[in-house]
Amino acid sequence: MAYGRKKGAPARVPIEKGQVVRGATGGIKVALVYPNTYRAGMSSLGFQKVFQIFNAMDGMVCERVFLSETSSPAHSYETGRELGTFDIIAFSISFENDYANLVTLLDTAGIPPRQNQRNERHPLVMAGGVACFLNPEPLAPFMDCFLLGEIENTLHPFLNEIQAFPLKQHLTPELALKIPGLYIPSLYTPVYKNNVFTGHEKRHPLAPDTIKVEHLAHLENHQTVTGIISSDTAFKNTCLIETGRGCHHGCRFCSAGFIYRPPRNYPKAVITDAMDQASTLTNRIGLVSAAVSDHPKINDICSWGIDKSLHISFSSLRLDALTPQLVETLAASGVKTATIAPEAGTQRMRNIINKKITRSQILSAVETLVHGGIFNLKLYFMIGLPFETDEDVEGIISLTLDIREIFLAQSKKKKKIGTITLSVNPFVPKPATPFQWLPMAPSAVLKRRSAHLKNSLKKIPNMKINCESHRMARVNGLLARGDQRVADIIETAARKSWSKAVNKKDLATFLYREMQTDDPLAWDILDSGIKKSFLVRELKRAQNGKITPDCPMIPCDQCGICR
Repeated sequence: MAYGRKKGAPARVPIEKGQVVRGATGGIKVALVYPNTYRAGMSSLGFQKVFQIFNAMDGMVCERVFLSETSSPAHSYETGRELGTFDIIAFSISFENDYANLVTLLDTAGIPPRQNQRNERHPLVMAGGVACFLNPEPLAPFMDCFLLGEIENTLHPFLNEIQAFPLKQHLTPELALKIPGLYIPSLYTPVYKNNVFTGHEKRHPLAPDTIKVEHLAHLENHQTVTGIISSDTAFKNTCLIETGRGCHHGCRFCSAGFIYRPPRNYPKAVITDAMDQASTLTNRIGLVSAAVSDHPKINDICSWGIDKSLHISFSSLRLDALTPQLVETLAASGVKTATIAPEAGTQRMRNIINKKITRSQILSAVETLVHGGIFNLKLYFMIGLPFETDEDVEGIISLTLDIREIFLAQSKKKKKIGTITLSVNPFVPKPATPFQWLPMAPSAVLKRRSAHLKNSLKKIPNMKINCESHRMARVNGLLARGDQRVADIIETAARKSWSKAVNKKDLATFLYREMQTDDPLAWDILDSGIKKSFLVRELKRAQNGKITPDCPMIPCDQCGICR
């Protein structure tokens, strides 16, 4: 059914299909909040999944809330209810740069952002999402609780336990022990010595020592698919279907390759069933995972979709898994641009980050793509990677020029030439990865290297180069590795600006300080299942330029997740 917002609707209401609207009377009233625009929130498959789970529960009435386009209080998309009138405010958070929006949403709703400034009259404020189970600490002072990990394992038992008012009285140490993934920050006190974080002290003896980040053991009985297809998303009128979780390649900069271990794929039948259901609403299907082309049945899945006249696109392409059949699927579906990620320009640097692809594989993939009718390429590279040298940056230029040569040769054969777009991003060290202890590259180094890339490539025909803002990369790094003191910075940014919120002392404390591998980390409050000794070993292998084989995707004793 088509559906649009009721009270207080914006001038342009997106057309939605597929949503079943529940009655807004009775039960616990939940605001599921994406702390960004409607367009960003409805492009998030995770946000849509949580909305489906909430509304499948008896006794719950869940409505969506997004960041208001004005400075006025946010209202729900379904009924126009004001944010402050809900019983539960549940934030779904994917990206660190949305943290300040969370404070803005609470401020404009008349709700004190800080947990210790709210009382029983205020809604219970909670959060989940991938950014939270990387490191919840910068947001901890704002939250009554977090649910950390894959939501299928945590949401039902939590909501079943608190379906009686007042809700906050149920947030006890006993509940924290009982509910997997439940983190109640008020049960702990962060400790600092000489301006350095030294650990958490429990305020109650029954509080768990660490919070286990929850994962589904298998995906056979689950399905993650867009529930609401909208005309106003990054994937207009497209149904997104998750094909797997995690990635077995273990790139050392990538948190998804570690926090979602063990890697799991949905069975082919689950995916094709989702495609079949989606075909009643749209013929546009987006397959989503960390590496869609790694699914062992991806060719069969694509063939099934083509037979049903579906247009199929991928969220990611692994170069060494690219086949002519996959490219044929993309071209037949009208895909005009393929995104590939060499990440680094030299083999030395790719070995350091454990990106197990070679120069010849990269060039072969480009040839396959253009020959197959994909005439526009987007290339992802990083600068400021650990142990990077100026020669490695020169390698980006050299590799890009080689890519362009093959790109042009194949394009001329096809008598059609597209564009190569370089997206260059500063490396940000992330929690739960082997690089979590390392500092970010100094701003001066990043500026010099990005300027060199721009100057070397900007005048070349059929080529564009975009470099991410160094300032925002620094902010993201600070939020990724910060502790609870970063909450002050977030509040200031929400009410003023990031430039006024962040100072050199903050950057020195959280971003540019190299830590020892036995130093306490703010996110040690979480147990993701990965042994810290494994991450230390991976860091040492990176220092020595050694690659590590892929996760075998069968139980083993290497990283600890299968213990």
